[in-house]
Amino acid sequence: MELHEMVEKIETKEDFIEFARKLRDDKIDEDEKEKSNPSSPYGQRKNGWENNSIPDFLDSMIAFGEDSDSINQKANWKDFALLLFAGKFYE
Repeated sequence: MELHEMVEKIETKEDFIEFARKLRDDKIDEDEKEKSNPSSPYGQRKNGWENNSIPDFLDSMIAFGEDSDSINQKANWKDFALLLFAGKFYE
């Protein structure tokens, strides 16, 4: 299942964690592909990633959050924040 299809089907914590794993794996896969055959610096990379650093990734996430009407106001924002924050220190 493609990542964009997974997003539409997330209903549980387990679904979200599985999606996060697939997203991570997609980035790892792209980085490996780029090592052997680099893409043009002027577009998307092999798997479509445009944000290759944590600051760029977070900037885009923030911008999407500010600009998008797709995000449900009833989401548990504290849990999402905790997941992002834990990425800083949790081993």
